Amino acid sequence: MINTEYDKQEIYCRKLGHHLHFKYCREENLSLPCSKIRECWFSRIDVSQFLSENFSDEEIKAIESPAMPKISSIVGLITRITKESE
Repeated sequence: MINTEYDKQEIYCRKLGHHLHFKYCREENLSLPCSKIRECWFSRIDVSQFLSENFSDEEIKAIESPAMPKISSIVGLITRITKESE
């Protein structure tokens, strides 16, 4: 069970350009936290502890892996949708 004690805390998201709750940040990436969660929340919560208590080592690696360029993710999404509709 994921710890939800920080879910209502709010911070300005530089990535999206508006305020968001921690809940959004912790499940933004296909139910995994945003790759920028450490960068954005380090001054408010112990992000390393939160991640280690709530996610596996494999999930943390996925969270911290470099983000795919936008165009690549769009092309991948289009390809997947095209294959599913065939």
